[in-house]
Amino acid sequence: MAVPSEILTAVLLWFVRAFVSSMICLVIGIIGIKSLTHITTKISEFKTIKGNPIATGLFVSGFFVFAGLVVYGSMVNPFFLGQNILIGSYFNFQRLLIVALSFFVSLIFGWLFYTVFAKLTPFGVDLDDINKSPVAVGIFLFGYEVFLGLLIFGSLMIPLA
Repeated sequence: MAVPSEILTAVLLWFVRAFVSSMICLVIGIIGIKSLTHITTKISEFKTIKGNPIATGLFVSGFFVFAGLVVYGSMVNPFFLGQNILIGSYFNFQRLLIVALSFFVSLIFGWLFYTVFAKLTPFGVDLDDINKSPVAVGIFLFGYEVFLGLLIFGSLMIPLA
């Protein structure tokens, strides 16, 4: 049974759209994780988890969850190769702007949460104590990656008018 070339072209175009959108979002995620390490100055994330298999596994697992959310969102609503013929035919700038804003929101909330929990200690717990355990740092990174993934996924799912 032969598959019509239109179907193959459509599937290939869909794959390219999802792949490029996913790669851009994954780069945004890497930048977000690197930025988190600058925001949380008293937590040395990568230095602490290095050499600890559980902490490293948690970090990598969090990145897999992040990547899964990003790839799924990009498959459903990619922002690369839009539907019109003008400059926007390559990028849906509205969607890309929303994704970029969600990235900055994650950094603002990351900084805000760190400031509240590390400096103000509303629950009497010092957030900087997680630096004492590589597993705790791995869980912290896992949580941030899921948080960032959900924000980017949400930004990819927001309906545009």
